[in-house]
Amino acid sequence: MGKGKILLVEQDEVNLAMTEMILSEFGYDVNTATDGETAIRLLTESKHDLLLIDVIMQPLNGIETLTRIREIPEIRDISTIFLTVSSPRLDLSEALRLGVLDFIPQPVLPETLFSSIRQAMQMPAKEKILAVDDDDMNLFTIQEMFGIRYDIRCASSGAEALREIARERPDLVLLDFHMPEMDGIEVLQHIRDIEGCENLPVVFLTADTGADTEAVLFEAGAMDFIAKPFVMQVAMQRIHRILNLKHLQDSLQDEVDRKTSELRDSNQRLQSLSDQIIHALTNAVDTKDRYTNGHSERVAAYSREIARRLGKPSKEINEIYNIALLHDIGKIGIADAIISKPSRLNSEEYEIIKSHTIKGYEILKAISEMPALPIGARWHHERYDGTGYPDGKAGKDIPEVARIICVADAYDAMSSDRSYRKALPQFIVREEIEQGKGVQFDPKIADVMLQMIDEDTEYRMRGVMECH
Repeated sequence: MGKGKILLVEQDEVNLAMTEMILSEFGYDVNTATDGETAIRLLTESKHDLLLIDVIMQPLNGIETLTRIREIPEIRDISTIFLTVSSPRLDLSEALRLGVLDFIPQPVLPETLFSSIRQAMQMPAKEKILAVDDDDMNLFTIQEMFGIRYDIRCASSGAEALREIARERPDLVLLDFHMPEMDGIEVLQHIRDIEGCENLPVVFLTADTGADTEAVLFEAGAMDFIAKPFVMQVAMQRIHRILNLKHLQDSLQDEVDRKTSELRDSNQRLQSLSDQIIHALTNAVDTKDRYTNGHSERVAAYSREIARRLGKPSKEINEIYNIALLHDIGKIGIADAIISKPSRLNSEEYEIIKSHTIKGYEILKAISEMPALPIGARWHHERYDGTGYPDGKAGKDIPEVARIICVADAYDAMSSDRSYRKALPQFIVREEIEQGKGVQFDPKIADVMLQMIDEDTEYRMRGVMECH
């Protein structure tokens, strides 16, 4: 049986397919939609446990779609996570007001997605906030600003607030600083005396924002303060941050104790899934041209063997293998007619081909959890003498992994059939690499490749090197 039912809403076909594959691997029952109207219809037709929706869509974007959903009683409480682009700075305060639990950057990675969904599934539908203020208009404003995202309860005095807390403990208290009879500081002191409320987050509401007031509030034990009049974006972000911290503190030790053994298996599965995604992207590049099909896999295998012979530790060897697998990912953005041209490229076409290094770098740099991934894509065509591209780096200024891939890439290019020529004889390949030492190639890495060639007396390594 699945772990839960998720509606995935995404207009980009590649992102949709990748994310759906990850969710299915984790055992979730997944429905998909490519627009907001379809998403709303599917939610009304059957019960879902979680909505995973892209922010940027047409004609309804994610925020507009969620606004419509919150107006429909039978589906308004659906737990929601937004998929976001990582580069533009989006104003997501309205998303927080609408109850969005988390924001996952694209392209999604299995580890990030799994962690966010697991936390969302365990989180209560609405966190409880007690707002304490002697001004009814302020309480009304708080209710209007935060009422969709949180379960807001109101108290107009310190005494009433203490009764509410004793009756049912909230997740957070918004507490007015200046009140008659009992001011905010006194209320906070009484809250700390209630069993189980020693660490209850308290955020003060005050129009006094001077340094002296801040010092008094924090010395009294306030978690934070929100200035009056309220600025929704600031208030939302502060409350969201504090509640996330509270949930982390509340659950951390139990989670560590309960999940230690399970996470060992889960991490292995996540790594396997990440490897599958990398291979899927690799195949998408290699299948653009039948003559170079398998090129990325072979270059990665050669790079791994070079790294092994250089004495790299196993973790670094695996990282170099993955970086090499995606060294040509930028060719996804190059026209098939140029990639598969049966004759040599003209100067204009060659400049277009050269752009695959930058395109690949831009694609891969968004994967923040694997910061080394774009290195091979950008710099594998740099030359040791500084005459390569795109940046003209030279010698040891070229990252080592790119220097390794450069040699492996050249070997595969010469030892494989291409659209414009057959594979070169092994002695010619060896001569080219020997002559390229210190010019195109790092001499030390080239010597390792030459050693591999010399051991391959029957020229079997080309095109058939197995992936272990």
